[in-house]
Amino acid sequence: MTASLAPATAEELQEALRRCGREQASVESGGSFSKRLFGGPVAESTYRLSTQRLNRLLAYEPADLTVSAEAGMRFSELTRILAENNQFLPLDPPFGADSTIGGVLAANASGPRRRRYGTARDMTIGMRFATLEGRLVTSGGMVVKNVTGLDMGKLMIGSFGTLAVMASANFKIFPRPEASVTFLFRASSIETLLGIRDAILKGVLQPVAVDWLDPQASQSGGCGASHALLVEASGNVAATKRFEQAFKELALREGAEAEVDMPEASIWEGVRETVPQWLAAHPDGAAIRASTVATRLGDLVRLASDAGCGAMLRAANATGHVLAPDLETARLALAGLREQGFRATLEAASNEAKSALDAWVVGDREFEVMQRIKADFDPLQLLNRGRLYGAI
Repeated sequence: MTASLAPATAEELQEALRRCGREQASVESGGSFSKRLFGGPVAESTYRLSTQRLNRLLAYEPADLTVSAEAGMRFSELTRILAENNQFLPLDPPFGADSTIGGVLAANASGPRRRRYGTARDMTIGMRFATLEGRLVTSGGMVVKNVTGLDMGKLMIGSFGTLAVMASANFKIFPRPEASVTFLFRASSIETLLGIRDAILKGVLQPVAVDWLDPQASQSGGCGASHALLVEASGNVAATKRFEQAFKELALREGAEAEVDMPEASIWEGVRETVPQWLAAHPDGAAIRASTVATRLGDLVRLASDAGCGAMLRAANATGHVLAPDLETARLALAGLREQGFRATLEAASNEAKSALDAWVVGDREFEVMQRIKADFDPLQLLNRGRLYGAI
């Protein structure tokens, strides 16, 4: 039977992991455990360690645009605190209401605004984490430009808790723009929307987010049942008016429909939560993370459609998710994506699907480096075993 651990301080977390290491006991660690479908299969463990009681704001310097919070704080709570000073941390992770800061970093979760602001590795400037040896390690600091040698905290981002357990993290944050506007482009052909995407990216006015949803994903995200290109632009009032005029002219020139000034919070929340909503509606389905180059975005959309899948893509970054409704479709989609030269990883699915599919393809040399790092932190494979896509 799995026992629960719920440390309330970094020192209690340190002692809990020291105990697990001493007992050579396996550990499943997490915050709210909202992402159990993500990563590799969740294995049975001796202890289930939750960081939810590590939920304090440690430091906040609005003038310096930096903040530090414990790993168990809800991302939504940090968002609320920053909003009081008209600031934000633009990660836009899925499961926004439930995710903890540590969970967002462990899964390297990001959303539509990664085009403008980047991902967790770009915004994280410091971290404190505990190891199975019972050590509390501090990496980075509370200044944006910090030269401290090897930033070990970056190893924790995207590791799914397989190396150590985060106690707290420091971030650089951003002022909220004075104004923003959202555009939804629709057209009868994929080529028309691709032309709009290309024209936007080549233009002088560069938006914050450019997302593509095919009919299945668009309906799941609340954007109707057609191909949709969603664009968010922000800045001062004059800049957003320039965006609005330029994009209206672009839609007219390309023969597309454009809806402007949509209720931004709700529509982008729907886009952010498209993958969780898809998985809730398709319990036997899967989310496949796929990436390519910008010139092959149309090929990726068509391949997803031919495989019977939905597609929700960061159209400016040529990365995103192919959404399969069931296990067999996921198997065929993974094979088809890889055969066509796309990078494809089974990012989220049931334990049964994860066990039945080849989730992750990584080069031998890269995998050897990962195994060596894992051996340095956790030689007995006790922490979140298999959670890094079933491989580590």
